Amino acid sequence: MKKTILLLIAVIAFAIQPYKKITYNGYISKITYNRTYLIAGLENGQIVIKDFNTLKNLYTITLPKIHDFMGDLISMPIYSLDISPDNKHLMILAEGEDAKRELFIYDIDTQKLNHIFTSKETFMKGTYIGNDKIFFALLSDEAMLYDLKNKKSVYRTQVGNYVFSTYSVNSDKTLAVFGDESGALKVVDIKTGKKIKELKGFNKDKTLSCDIEKNLAINGSSDMRVAIYDIKNGYSKLTLKVKFLPYGATISKDLKKFAVQYNEKNDIAIYSMYNKLLMVLKGHTMALNGIKFLDKNTIISFSPAEILIWKLNK
Repeated sequence: MKKTILLLIAVIAFAIQPYKKITYNGYISKITYNRTYLIAGLENGQIVIKDFNTLKNLYTITLPKIHDFMGDLISMPIYSLDISPDNKHLMILAEGEDAKRELFIYDIDTQKLNHIFTSKETFMKGTYIGNDKIFFALLSDEAMLYDLKNKKSVYRTQVGNYVFSTYSVNSDKTLAVFGDESGALKVVDIKTGKKIKELKGFNKDKTLSCDIEKNLAINGSSDMRVAIYDIKNGYSKLTLKVKFLPYGATISKDLKKFAVQYNEKNDIAIYSMYNKLLMVLKGHTMALNGIKFLDKNTIISFSPAEILIWKLNK
């Protein structure tokens, strides 16, 4: 009995509740953020722009409706959002009629939604590279760099030979790690689009989540395996088997911790780089769609139901 009580006290001591909780009038599809804005794309076709610090609503964008295969009007699915480095524009990648991709650029100052292109290509995710270019991933495991000023691609390269799942870009936007159904991460030079390394070994199935921080990359795969790889030598420096599908995984800015969806209760586990469980974050009501360290002691995470912000040192 005494041992049980001590164990319970230890578990409670490890558990941390969120510092902030943000909900919306619809399920969350995608988010993007910086220290100025917190932006959420909802399944109802709305995009809500909040002040990151006060969390007050600033603007709401409503995307056009499209027709489903029965001819009924439905909300436009949102695939990807990103804020330009100068904080002036929001990239919106969505699905249009006949499953085509629609690229919009929203001018935050004028609140004008500009349509850039409609494409049959299966663009899945995009990230600003500077203020005038966007790095895209395609479902076909290809990478493309698109020039917004000249309205043409700078390059299009084949990164892998599987179906693309997700990618992450480093802080200075020079490298990306590509995940697909193979379970291996491909390191891509964003300037050229060339694959410069493959990180593989421990993860054997589809990559569900990944992150890159300095010389380290984390890979969470659908075989419930999580590995941290050294990008320079290509070897895994840490491996872990989790209790549930790792829909979110991230590395801290100081490279001392990592976080991963921990179990079917949607808890997030924080580990040291020595694989020691440090704490568990409790609060999500649905499976995660993403986790990211904002700094060494602050985490943002989101599920379809909510966005949570955590202070690890409180």
